[in-house]
Amino acid sequence: MATQFDSREAARFLRTLRIATHTALAQDDLQRGRSLARPAAAFQALAAKGTGEWRFPGSGLMSSDGLVLAKLSRQAEGAHVMELQAQGVVGLSVYANRAARVRFGAHLAADGVFDRDGRLHLVFEEAAISEADLSSFELQLLDGAL
Repeated sequence: MATQFDSREAARFLRTLRIATHTALAQDDLQRGRSLARPAAAFQALAAKGTGEWRFPGSGLMSSDGLVLAKLSRQAEGAHVMELQAQGVVGLSVYANRAARVRFGAHLAADGVFDRDGRLHLVFEEAAISEADLSSFELQLLDGAL
């Protein structure tokens, strides 16, 4: 064992300690429900040039935090079906088996529960919401979720 102070070894130790501390804090945030304090995940589509009405992107919209992908399809009866899918291990650990509310503007909200695969399906009647209304919305986990 060396009894002399080596600044390179001290710096290496401090970097290792910093990384271990940040990793422990991130794991604690995930395990203890950081979602209660986190703001809603926002989805915002960029405006497209053109004369036609805005259309929901075929590839979907990614949330601002990158943890959820929203895709839109249409049933044969004309109803809109929005599927929210958690992305990656972090997205699954945050959203799987959790109750959530999706807010479209000030007047329309829909509640649902993500399944164990991190998927949430919402069905809207065609008269209730247009595709243009889906260009901006928020996803919020509800208190008391599973």
